[in-house]
Amino acid sequence: MCTANNEIKFCTCAEGNIDEIKNIYIWTLNRYMGSKESRIRGIIMRPIEDFENGISTDRILSKLNMGNIFDFEYTPQERDTLHISFNAKHRIEYQYFSLIFKDKIWQKGCNPFFTSKEEKIAEGEVQIIYNKENLFLKHCEDLQAKYGIEIPESVKIKASDLPIDSSDPVYLAIKNFKECKIFYTEDFIELAAGKYFDTHPNTESSEELQLMIDQAQNSFSLPEKRFVSHETDFSFLNDCFHDLGGNIDKGVVIAIPIQDREYLIVNGFLYGRTVVRSQKDKKYFKNKNQKLKYEGFESSKES
Repeated sequence: MCTANNEIKFCTCAEGNIDEIKNIYIWTLNRYMGSKESRIRGIIMRPIEDFENGISTDRILSKLNMGNIFDFEYTPQERDTLHISFNAKHRIEYQYFSLIFKDKIWQKGCNPFFTSKEEKIAEGEVQIIYNKENLFLKHCEDLQAKYGIEIPESVKIKASDLPIDSSDPVYLAIKNFKECKIFYTEDFIELAAGKYFDTHPNTESSEELQLMIDQAQNSFSLPEKRFVSHETDFSFLNDCFHDLGGNIDKGVVIAIPIQDREYLIVNGFLYGRTVVRSQKDKKYFKNKNQKLKYEGFESSKES
């Protein structure tokens, strides 16, 4: 969809290696130099047609076929291509589409991927210019600065164009954010249980550790990379986290509550996905005394 409250700009002003800059939209303009032999065969990732933020094939084609949209002199030649991609920090969010100048008009498509020789003409950033300050995007910036939570770009794109009084559950969850929740990984639970009973050999039950694990679920600080509380001593759990090398993705899955049992994941390989808390808890069991339960989740049908 083309949004009414923004414009797009093709800029060549990015400094350094633009491919190293994450979470931006990159355009690459190439010139076809002929064909080449290649034994490589494979399936390439399917392109999209709309990033749902104003950058779409139809909108870019309309601009290209009206004249030069770049900040330098350029006259298209047969089989020139324009590749636009979202250079995502998290691979799961990577998306792209390609356009080709063919038969004197820009259209959807590209040259054969494995058998074409192309020469780069120029590249840069596709900038989305909002006509007025977007309060939702400002709120996302504040969340990252204060809590270390990076809202997925795909979520920001969809939510930033919603009306300020939108009842969209994800929009409201981020707008009214109070605290995040964590789901423990199996690696963390196994490490915590083993370490606890090694250091407390005379303990006859897991009740104290279970209570600590339950209380810590809403007490993880992303900026500090540890469990934080003024009322409860979480030093043991922080030691366990340290034993995992302080690797957040290996120890916990961080989520923003949306509604009921639904959550938005904001780290790890499920980054940007919506999940639903499982009806039944997961269990760690070594014997009748050494046992723990912890919450799990399942992928949402809409994710």
